[in-house]
Amino acid sequence: MPADDLSVPLQPLRVTVVTIVTTPSTQQLVGELRRESMQVEVATSAVLDHPPTVPVYVVSLDPSFARLLGERFVAWAATELRSGLIGVVEDGTPQDTEALLAAGFDDVIPAPFSARELVARIRAVHRRVHWSGMSNGRLRFGELTLDLYGRELWVDDKTIALTSIELAVLRELIKARGRPLSRTELLDLAWGEGDLEVSERAVDNVILRLRRKLPRPDLIETVRSVGFRVAPRA
Repeated sequence: MPADDLSVPLQPLRVTVVTIVTTPSTQQLVGELRRESMQVEVATSAVLDHPPTVPVYVVSLDPSFARLLGERFVAWAATELRSGLIGVVEDGTPQDTEALLAAGFDDVIPAPFSARELVARIRAVHRRVHWSGMSNGRLRFGELTLDLYGRELWVDDKTIALTSIELAVLRELIKARGRPLSRTELLDLAWGEGDLEVSERAVDNVILRLRRKLPRPDLIETVRSVGFRVAPRA
């Protein structure tokens, strides 16, 4: 298990370019994004075998695959951490664009494209999907708002940086919507059921650290003989 006592530095916008068919436009796309100081990874359709892990995916599609794979990518991206989807269709038609937008893509741009336009569209999708509302990339309950991507907590107009395990514990408490979670439940949900080396004492330690960071420690309540819960809004 990685150490969790270091604060997380500000990261560049993370983008994964998914290439169904590699084309000159795809290579140009990756180069332009990296020149814009974005953290870019390249993946194939095998990315669908695992849950999404970055805020924005740019999916480079040949027209023959666009309609076939569009709905599959949309269903895959619709997780708790909603990932933005931008389709790039090589020599695509307006009908290809309409099909992907109707399937649920956040934006579509035909290739060849303007690099500046693509970069602007990626930033716009990132803002719209992850930062403009509480339902995408953030969890909210009571007086707490948790940014799952930025690993930050907002409460009383203050921003609090969280370690990885602090975020995981608080995430589960907020998702419980005021229902108390036992130490065993928090161990399974935050650490993982396979981590047998962690004791229930670790839960108490994380709760103590969270309370020290909160402007009001009673925002996390102890429920006698049960466990812990997030206090409902007063």
